[in-house]
Amino acid sequence: MKKPFTPVLSGILLGSLLLQSCATIIATPFQTVRVVAPPAGSTIYVNDKEVKTKPVAGSSDVKVRVRRKKNAEIKVKHDGFKEHSEVLYPDKTNGLTYLNWIPVLGMAKSISTDQDGNSEFNPLIYGWAVGLGGYFVDVISGAGKKLNKSEIKPVMPALPKAVASSQTIQCGAVNVRLKGGDKMGNFIVGKENSDILYFGKSLDVDADHLKSNVNASLKDLGYTVPTTEGKSVFSTGSNSRYTIQGEMRDVKYDIYASDQYEFRAHYETRCAVEVTWKLQNQNRQTVFEHKDAGASVKFEKGGSAAFEDAFENSLYAFLSSKEVAAALAKPTGAAAAAASDKLEAIAVHRAALSKVVSDNGVSLAAKSVVIVETTDGHGSGCIISNDGYIVTNAHVVGEEPEVKVLMADGLTAKGRVVRVNAEMDLALIKIDADGLTAFLLPSVSGAEIGSDVYAIGTPADKELGQTISKGIISGRRKIEGHSLLQTDVSINGGNSGGALVARSGQLLGIVNAKLVGRGIEGIGFAIPAEQVTEALQLKFID
Repeated sequence: MKKPFTPVLSGILLGSLLLQSCATIIATPFQTVRVVAPPAGSTIYVNDKEVKTKPVAGSSDVKVRVRRKKNAEIKVKHDGFKEHSEVLYPDKTNGLTYLNWIPVLGMAKSISTDQDGNSEFNPLIYGWAVGLGGYFVDVISGAGKKLNKSEIKPVMPALPKAVASSQTIQCGAVNVRLKGGDKMGNFIVGKENSDILYFGKSLDVDADHLKSNVNASLKDLGYTVPTTEGKSVFSTGSNSRYTIQGEMRDVKYDIYASDQYEFRAHYETRCAVEVTWKLQNQNRQTVFEHKDAGASVKFEKGGSAAFEDAFENSLYAFLSSKEVAAALAKPTGAAAAAASDKLEAIAVHRAALSKVVSDNGVSLAAKSVVIVETTDGHGSGCIISNDGYIVTNAHVVGEEPEVKVLMADGLTAKGRVVRVNAEMDLALIKIDADGLTAFLLPSVSGAEIGSDVYAIGTPADKELGQTISKGIISGRRKIEGHSLLQTDVSINGGNSGGALVARSGQLLGIVNAKLVGRGIEGIGFAIPAEQVTEALQLKFID
């Protein structure tokens, strides 16, 4: 009887060289992957190598051929669109490879014998040999594997183009209206929900970080984004012509796992957000407002990358609107520039002339100074009308639309920020109140160099409201094109927005800054009170 080694070897060679394998012959070592609706003319790369595509009749989809044997990173690129990258894994079995075992079944009962009736040859051995030969060919070629996806849907938002010679722009406040414990989505293993994902646990975001990301994106797109850092007495105010504000209330966040065992699972994190964006000018007027959605998928287990990408895509959708482009287009000519800055005057009731004697003027003036409380701290403010208009510094209110106002008599009120002139570091607040004791804004300067002055405000702590400190007018200065009063009166954090008054109680200026440094003492500044009316475009009525 012949040894089985020869028929086994012959069978393997026959299966691998002559018959090859079912999967290799029928399916080939390549798999067709459909790319759904990429931008027309997109270039597709597989493992960083550009590949040819085949259009799908009747649609904007295209097909690419991808090797089944190993992981495949597919990138879709197109000028003017965000790049999409996705990884496919050969973690499924191609069903055609099972056809290799048909010879085993077919020869299972076929046995040959010699002339003496002894078993000479068992065809089952050849069946196994042919099956194994085909199987090994499938393994070597990769035809026995199948990628985990047969189509991809690239997320490729159009990149907005910066408007030529556009106005300066930067991000203001980004408000996240979600709280810890809010449900966002699910952790899904296979097709079953395994766990619930909550905001603050599975995903947490920082508003300041998002603000920095928006400014970085604006710079990358080619917009002029000024910095607020510097030693200028006006450096705390916004330097840009326009600001963008975002408010996010809705986040959908899901994590998908291909297997329950982490060591062999592949992950996808999908996120979708909706953000209400506002484009505002320097005077807090909303030029354009719109809610935009953004989506993203990242091939990792959780993390913030998918969220930040979706948030950025929402920003791109907002910036791509024609209304934003029109607002940011810089007007040509001095007349056009003046027209773009012209605002409707705010009607303010003029305060009555004080009839008090000069000895108690400062004491009475303190009743017209309030504490302006914000989420970041506090400053001071000056009441300028009996019906509730208050002047303070722009850097006191920051980006907040509402503040809390604490008056000298202990009453509190909600204040709306109705106008801001960041360039002059002035802001106007309105509270719903009548019969207030108010300053009369002068039309000409009453400040004389060397004369006694008093600063009224809330230095350091809210418990020190309406603190009065004495000094003199040290000089008049021109800083960055702005006229300022220099004084040696004591100024501390919290005095900003407070009053600088004469002995009679007459308002001379709005305290806004002091120089700080080793060996520097008694150098403070105030915005002349006669500039407030024009800077905030007020119209006084009796």
